Amino acid sequence: MAPSPFRRPSSAPAHPHRATARIGVSFNGELALKSRAEELARDLDLPLAIAGDPDFDLLLAVTSERLELCNARAPRPGPVYVDFTSLDLRPCSANLSRRQPLARAFGKKVRTIVDATAGYGQDALLLALMGFRVTAIERSPVVAALARDGLHRLVSLTGLTLSGRLQIVNGDSRALLPAIAPRPDAIYLDPMFPPKRRKSAAVKKEMRLLRELVGDDADALELLAISRSVAHDRVVVKRPDDAPPLAPDPSMSIAGKLVRYDVYLTRH
Repeated sequence: MAPSPFRRPSSAPAHPHRATARIGVSFNGELALKSRAEELARDLDLPLAIAGDPDFDLLLAVTSERLELCNARAPRPGPVYVDFTSLDLRPCSANLSRRQPLARAFGKKVRTIVDATAGYGQDALLLALMGFRVTAIERSPVVAALARDGLHRLVSLTGLTLSGRLQIVNGDSRALLPAIAPRPDAIYLDPMFPPKRRKSAAVKKEMRLLRELVGDDADALELLAISRSVAHDRVVVKRPDDAPPLAPDPSMSIAGKLVRYDVYLTRH
């Protein structure tokens, strides 16, 4: 694993909208999985859940195939897990084209990016495969664990080589960004927002459970201000195509089909 670029502060700022879902780590009954579940519970500082325990809202389930996040109160819809193998990751695919809006928002000079609101890690992975060196920060340890599991399975199944271009870090970006060394060329923000158009049940399920884990991004403006003071060249903010900019003074905007990328040049 690559060394962390962060000097950990002694304390992190309080999250203004932290979710309060009760989470436990479970396994499907196979004894071979018990030790993995126990280790994960220790790593995440979460209790080990016993089958049928009513004290949890969400369960992080260790299965023989993958890591899954389940709604303990309702079996339907099914579990959430990270599956990068469903993406078209061929070198010449549209997902990895430098002509697509996500890549164009970072320009030609940016080499290093911090994704400060990584979530399940899809955009961070795409940016890494485009050739950027990406550090992905996710403040929910459960979401970070799901993203790492999806990345591990992708590498195992496909033999994909990232050559150290993607690192997933658990922590609060508001505390970690000022401590990063060296400073990144760009910082990417994708604060949660309600979808404009009707989405599939799977996407709704993923976002619903994500909100239960991390709450609302009520600190997005604060994070943008910190990012603008840290990034060497620019901050890129992903927004719904019908939403106002997060801050009123973007240097430019790159439009996509459903979203827009607002670019705030910093040039420190």
